Amino acid sequence: MAVATKRQTRKHVPYLRELRSKRDDLMDHLRVGREQVVAEQVPDDNWALASRTLMQDLAVGTLQRERQLLVEVEDALDRLDEGEYGVCEVCGEEIPERRLRALPWARFCLLCAERFQVHWRN
Repeated sequence: MAVATKRQTRKHVPYLRELRSKRDDLMDHLRVGREQVVAEQVPDDNWALASRTLMQDLAVGTLQRERQLLVEVEDALDRLDEGEYGVCEVCGEEIPERRLRALPWARFCLLCAERFQVHWRN
């Protein structure tokens, strides 16, 4: 497989639209989620306090995951602008269209992503 060139092509236009839409959705979710987490409610007993604390912890975890995904989406948009979208950051090979359709913010080809996950777990 040849090393991918750094340029934005017409085939990446659908990803641009999808990434922008995903970014907007995530920003909306983060805004609403933050408002819900900081909404002040006084619990009337210990069970209500424990339940509220658990729900806030779950909401904060979700917000953290969505924030990280937003960073990934914004990075993908930057790669599109720079003409580096669809190129694996490790090996420099073109990321297959099938992977980009499934994960438009992918920064690694499948082989490098698998290697990275195995290394990260060990």
